[in-house]
Amino acid sequence: MERVVPLALLVALLLPGCATVFEGTSESVAINTTPPGATCTIDRDGQRLGTVSPTPGSISVAKSKNDITVSCSLQNHQASQVSVSPKFVGTTFANILLGGVVGIVADAASGANFDLPDRVDLTMAPDPAAIMGSTAGAFGATVDPNNPGASTRRSARRARAVN
Repeated sequence: MERVVPLALLVALLLPGCATVFEGTSESVAINTTPPGATCTIDRDGQRLGTVSPTPGSISVAKSKNDITVSCSLQNHQASQVSVSPKFVGTTFANILLGGVVGIVADAASGANFDLPDRVDLTMAPDPAAIMGSTAGAFGATVDPNNPGASTRRSARRARAVN
């Protein structure tokens, strides 16, 4: 018993934050979009953490208890955004077992006791306006701003038929 206490104290001093030591203070998150080729920005608390362009790609971010927001854009597609929450990791509990109050504080301060998912997937829906514009353009017509459902060629025909 006399050897156990000094050994436990030594371990507690050498491992000030179990999650900090074993999990690290940064992590890589893969960003994937369907379809690929998007430009995605990653933000936390109003601060830009980085950009992934084009997707798929990955980014290294500092660990934190705060959510990240992934916002993606791709030509002819609607913008897509998702908020991702980190999850608490159990490595910090080793500090409790070893009596490392300092370790618990170190893990909390570094954010090491939280993990984001390894991968974030976003689906980007086609932009209806872009589809309508490309379809109308393929037939030599333009979109009438007063009647987006009708082309100007069709509207002109109707106007002639009435007059």
